[in-house]
Amino acid sequence: MRRGKWLTRSSRTFKDLFSKLTKKQLVEDIQHCASFHHTGSLENYHNVRLKYLPKRISFSRATTAIKSMIAIIEVNGNVPESSSSERKMYAAYSKAQAGWVLRKTHIEKDYSYRAVIMNSILERMITQEPLSLDMTEYIPEALPRNFAPVPKPSKEELLQKHQSRMNLR
Repeated sequence: MRRGKWLTRSSRTFKDLFSKLTKKQLVEDIQHCASFHHTGSLENYHNVRLKYLPKRISFSRATTAIKSMIAIIEVNGNVPESSSSERKMYAAYSKAQAGWVLRKTHIEKDYSYRAVIMNSILERMITQEPLSLDMTEYIPEALPRNFAPVPKPSKEELLQKHQSRMNLR
């Protein structure tokens, strides 16, 4: 391996390299990339949450809080123990690449937490023991009907202020 300096400050190569590495756009791009985080785990949580809380159905806040907790339990319970690079691979034919490619094996989800929750609920029903979990910490107090900074005017006041473009002629 070579010892000593590779480039001298007075050389043309050093000056070219220095000017390219200190360009404002490159420095800004590097700063942006340094704070980048992959969002795959968050997207995974949101997909599981949508399974329990579809957007087309309205749920109470208590139901939303509980179903969100179940989604969290499912996501946290299914984090793979080994990294994805250690997963087994198999050969599959790809029409898009017109050849054989390696694919990672699918990891089956673990739903054993459901049995634990159901057994706990059944035990509490049999013993009639109250729930030890205080949900008031997770469910906010009643929200106001709207978040308007001014009080709602009467309908008559709104009708007086209302102008239609059809009546402007």
